[in-house]
Amino acid sequence: MLVKRMLCVLMTLIAAFAVPFFSLASQGSAAVYSDGDSGEAVLRIQIRLRELGYLSYRPTGAYRAMTVEAVKNFQTRCGNLGRQIAIDGRMGPETMALLFDPNAPRVRIPDSVRMPRGPIADRLAVKGALLSWSEVKPALTAGTAYTVTDCNTGERFRLVFTGGKNHAEMELFSEEDKPAFDTVCGGEYNFLKRPVVVNIAGADIAASMQCAPHGSGEASNGALPGHVCVFFSGSLSHVGSVADIEHEAVVKQAAKQP
Repeated sequence: MLVKRMLCVLMTLIAAFAVPFFSLASQGSAAVYSDGDSGEAVLRIQIRLRELGYLSYRPTGAYRAMTVEAVKNFQTRCGNLGRQIAIDGRMGPETMALLFDPNAPRVRIPDSVRMPRGPIADRLAVKGALLSWSEVKPALTAGTAYTVTDCNTGERFRLVFTGGKNHAEMELFSEEDKPAFDTVCGGEYNFLKRPVVVNIAGADIAASMQCAPHGSGEASNGALPGHVCVFFSGSLSHVGSVADIEHEAVVKQAAKQP
């Protein structure tokens, strides 16, 4: 009996963690995730909730009370914006589709909080070619500076490639590049993603850059307190090595693709 029970538990765990990578195209399934579930799908749900500001802790892959509360807050936010869905803390097909929509609503920021945002143009000043991270990565050389152009403003600055397995980690080349970087980021570092093009071997490549220096810097100039993450098409997040839907959408924006 004990062996049989252990076998059942093992099969349950295998099933939970065998959830396939779900993309935008597969969110129409009838799967419902709720308190007590676990696995890769739950991890991706948590990562997306954190991206949108509803979750403030590291994704674990376990659907527990804080995930339930985060889902309820997201459902409430959707309801306030006219999308009437059940506020039950469960991640069903309808909530899933809303969560992974590129235009999913972020958590409401109080009016008292100033959110820095760089200049946004009605028409992008530049665009780049859409190349995959697997094509871009071999062309990047650690310690080399690359010219980055902000698609909205046309402002240019140089970033040094310092490494990165799933996406490019880059630092400002010098203090001379800081004014342009600060301008495109709205004068204050933040996690908003901006469409940019990176010139690599004479070719402008579409990318998405976050304006939030973090980690320990490897370049000696100290122009930024750490590095910024630059995503190309197909780049993955550090957390769980999963795709970042927002970065991917911004990359396509930099390439002027729908």
